[in-house]
Amino acid sequence: MLSFNIFFTEAWGNDEKGKFHELLTGYYLNNSKHIKDPKGRPGESAKDAHARYTNMAKLHGGQKLVDASHAKAKAAAADLKRQIETGGHKIKHVHWSSKDGDVERVTGVKVEKQKDDASDIIVTTHKGGKETHHGISLKVSDNTLKVPASSLGKQSSGRKTIPLSQKHKDKVLAAYPELKNQSNKTKRKEWAKANPKAQANIRQMNKDALADTAKKHAREINARMRLGRKNPQHIEHVINHLRDVMGAKAAPMQKAGHNYLKHTTYQTKAGNMQTATSNPGKDYEHHFDNIRKNPHKFKAVHTSGGTVNYQYDGKTFAAQAHKFDSQSDPLSTMKSAGRIT
Repeated sequence: MLSFNIFFTEAWGNDEKGKFHELLTGYYLNNSKHIKDPKGRPGESAKDAHARYTNMAKLHGGQKLVDASHAKAKAAAADLKRQIETGGHKIKHVHWSSKDGDVERVTGVKVEKQKDDASDIIVTTHKGGKETHHGISLKVSDNTLKVPASSLGKQSSGRKTIPLSQKHKDKVLAAYPELKNQSNKTKRKEWAKANPKAQANIRQMNKDALADTAKKHAREINARMRLGRKNPQHIEHVINHLRDVMGAKAAPMQKAGHNYLKHTTYQTKAGNMQTATSNPGKDYEHHFDNIRKNPHKFKAVHTSGGTVNYQYDGKTFAAQAHKFDSQSDPLSTMKSAGRIT
């Protein structure tokens, strides 16, 4: 069995780092008080999550990691407050909104799919008796501005990805049938640790599966663009997919008169804290306008590492990396992450 400490050390990854940043940024925006939970939200409270992620960070990187996380969140909160509290707006509430249904719980605005609104926190301001919500998608990085713009499931990775993923899983189980007896992720990780040669072989199988998935996905995208010469709906389908990959769309709350932005915090090699803000619903429209005007200049190019690069006139403007949720779990789920280059 994995020890308690080892489990938490292994569990600290990008998702945990991101959740801790959400909670801490909300904490500082809320005058060093715990971020609020949306009314009726099920599961763990923000206060309990704050304590849990603090302990995980300490186990993974000691007090140094906790302090570094606070420093990034404090910088993010200061920059956001400067942008939001303009023209008489004053912050009244800050809610944690990273779960399905949270946006509607806080704002009353219905969101059909979570990927249509990636708000991790919602800041509510008051001005002249009027309430305005500001949905914020938070990103944090140790040393680069180029952070993932989206996290997508198999459904957003090409129509062949789901059957390819199942085919890969069946292939792994055929090679190592004893995995059928490992009932959960923790037990599968223990099996992998005890069978390093088998795990190395599975990782190579994973790489091959990702390369094949990316190849077929790029082929599908390019085929749709060719069909778009006669039927523009295929081009719009590709553009909508690119919006998902890039997180480049107006959120439902914007259409209801509120605000939505993406905010990234990172630290330079020299140790300087930097922040960047974008409006996902406006800042990338020129890419889509170009594709509509000159569809022949657009191309999806796959790599052997499982990435699909989206290019216009030979220059990559976005990428979608196909990957497995965990390399230490022999039966991990396939997904993908989008990035703006």
